[in-house]
Amino acid sequence: MTKPPSRLRGTAKTDPHTTSSPPAIPQGPGEQVVHDLLGRDAGQRLRTQAQADGPHAALAQLVLDTAREADRLYERLRLQAAYSRDRLTEALDDRRTTAFIPVSGLLGPCGHSTDLLAARCAQQLNQLRLVLDTYRTAHEITP
Repeated sequence: MTKPPSRLRGTAKTDPHTTSSPPAIPQGPGEQVVHDLLGRDAGQRLRTQAQADGPHAALAQLVLDTAREADRLYERLRLQAAYSRDRLTEALDDRRTTAFIPVSGLLGPCGHSTDLLAARCAQQLNQLRLVLDTYRTAHEITP
């Protein structure tokens, strides 16, 4: 059987039965939610379904994209939190005097952007749960 052509260069469809790699351990909260709600091999199954045609393929791709975005936002939040921690650690250093603390505050815009990023991350995880509910419902309706 020949592999069908892909619309994107280098992304030709592969036979899912030739893949023998074990399911990956979830790396971020998006992957973890998919793993918890759909099972251990959910990632591979979703990737296989996303390569097919039809509404289930579009829904599987939406689950993958939503989980990937949740993981990306979470990673940005971790970096932003680490930066905030470093700024606070510098401010609490005993060798510094209060004359060197900036007038604009210890965190500056960093604190506000961390709050916004945390809210966006939570929003994305909520969106992922909604998409997963839709995915599960669609698979219950059709055999």
